[in-house]
Amino acid sequence: MKKVTQIVAIILILISITLIVRHSGIKYQDITAQKIKDYLLNFGIYKASIIYVVIYTFSLRPFIPVPPTLYTLAGGFTFGPILGTLLTVVGATLNASISFGLSRLLGKDLLDKLFKGKVSKINEKLKDKGFKTILVIRSSPIGPPFDAVSYAAGILNISFWNHFFATMIGIIPATAVYSYFGGSITKGGFYILVGFFLVILFSVFLPRYLKKRKEKKQTN
Repeated sequence: MKKVTQIVAIILILISITLIVRHSGIKYQDITAQKIKDYLLNFGIYKASIIYVVIYTFSLRPFIPVPPTLYTLAGGFTFGPILGTLLTVVGATLNASISFGLSRLLGKDLLDKLFKGKVSKINEKLKDKGFKTILVIRSSPIGPPFDAVSYAAGILNISFWNHFFATMIGIIPATAVYSYFGGSITKGGFYILVGFFLVILFSVFLPRYLKKRKEKKQTN
């Protein structure tokens, strides 16, 4: 009964957020990195850092339809590549954790009942591989949508902390590139290309490394 009450409360909160967002008058399609920067810097750099992390953390999609890439670019544009990367990694990881928790609370039991056989098979494949799976997906520049991974991980048999740390580590390369790009909007920068190249290398060789490591353990 307690869990049902929690679920109902969360659903009501999400519905309320959706209604507030829709009637707020904010035109999300008009939001740009420059507008985010101008808004944040009204508070000074220190308060702006906190506000940025809070906004990123609670911008739960699809309820607040602002793409994470825009926030990441704005973070680099506002705070520079280093601080921008750090703040974005914190905000994005917390955001993914909330999405994971919502999915775990609202969807896991329901899907287990509806698709018990299929979910069990997927969970069996993910047994002891949750961290590696999320890490590879998060580190890929052409992987599935950020939020879809968070919601899916919450439904599947992946632990919260495996998802948390794999997300935090896996998003660093792409976040650094986007933050550098955002920080270089007014400067230009040769190293943007180098950054993209490094991200591609990382996403290609990380899965191979993990695969070889797994095969080595199996042979020993």
